[in-house]
Amino acid sequence: MEIHLTAEQEAQLSQIAAQEGKGADELAREVLLRGLELEVTRIASRSRNTQGQQAVARILELRRGNMLPAGVTIQDFIREGRA
Repeated sequence: MEIHLTAEQEAQLSQIAAQEGKGADELAREVLLRGLELEVTRIASRSRNTQGQQAVARILELRRGNMLPAGVTIQDFIREGRA
């Protein structure tokens, strides 16, 4: 696989590699691997978020029609349970 960089990007990569005491190829490989890990994490997070949204939608669907009678509060049910 080849990656084409602009002259400016190549110069920046070479400068950072020199500061880190590494070759430009080695630094490019490390940066690419870190980016891949971040992308995998981002995709997994998006998948979990979708599952969360589905769970919320299901809870809201189950909640439909389960209304308290007029004038009754949740506190009333709590007190009734303690009596």
